[in-house]
Amino acid sequence: MSDEMYPGGPVMIRIDGAKVRRIREQKGFTQLYIATAVEVTTDTVSRWENKRYPSIKQENGTRLAEALEVSLEEILETPPEIAPDESTPARTEPENQTIDSTSPPATTAPGRRASRISIKTALLLALMVAPLFAVSFYFLFFQENPPLSQITVSRTVSPHFIAGQPLPVFIHFSGSADQPISFILRENLPPGTRVLSTAPEISDKHKKNKSIQWLGTISSPTLFLYTIATPETFNGTVLLNGMLKINASKPIEIDISGDQSSTAGLHHWADKDRDNRISDEEILTIYDLADASHYAAMEMDLLEEIWLGDGYLWQPDKQQFLIRE
Repeated sequence: MSDEMYPGGPVMIRIDGAKVRRIREQKGFTQLYIATAVEVTTDTVSRWENKRYPSIKQENGTRLAEALEVSLEEILETPPEIAPDESTPARTEPENQTIDSTSPPATTAPGRRASRISIKTALLLALMVAPLFAVSFYFLFFQENPPLSQITVSRTVSPHFIAGQPLPVFIHFSGSADQPISFILRENLPPGTRVLSTAPEISDKHKKNKSIQWLGTISSPTLFLYTIATPETFNGTVLLNGMLKINASKPIEIDISGDQSSTAGLHHWADKDRDNRISDEEILTIYDLADASHYAAMEMDLLEEIWLGDGYLWQPDKQQFLIRE
């Protein structure tokens, strides 16, 4: 096992992302399961598997191996074996060499012969390398971006919410690509609102200029979620807007479509028909929107409590729900 020590930093090890992906898929583990076990994000696991982060902390490598139920050595990068240099074969002398004294000795021009070999070798190498350069040049300068019709990003938000209470906003990325696409997803925050949570989680440095943003790579349908809250005294409508920027051969910006606003009122955001109860259909719709990694941001415990009850009333003076049993 080869370790790397960065000045003032932790011990780093090099892992083989292809091995990690193969073992995870063979065992039927999801990236979310591995991320939870190692205590990192699913985006980090994806970057490990795609060799965007070939060197990781040794402690993360140990936890990763434990999550995959293998030894640490099984996921380390194997250094390439160097074969012995056999380019110069041993010189052998011919046996019983006969020299015809009547014929003049054969003469060779070593310099000219070596020159001919070098030219032939160079031409052969050029013929082999030229197609590779041509393909690389094409992909670098002429490859088209993925058709816009194959990539969509839309927002889902309840048309109403209670001022001061969490309002979740769902952003759905749909599309696929042969290779992960670099992206920036940015949502502009309505004035006066504050961010309560995000999933996948973002750091504070990604909250900038009254906006939040995710940065990474993406290759398959993904759900992004953030929860905001207005002041308790808010009475009006919040407007939402944002964009997705992707980079294949050249940047493309796509405006986020779908729901654009939500209005303050006296009904829970999941109470779609505003009848002061959360029906089976309404709570199933919420479960269809997200998975377990997003539940904490949506206060699912409160949702289920209201659903199990016989209705609810919002008490503005107490800033709490009265749930009927």
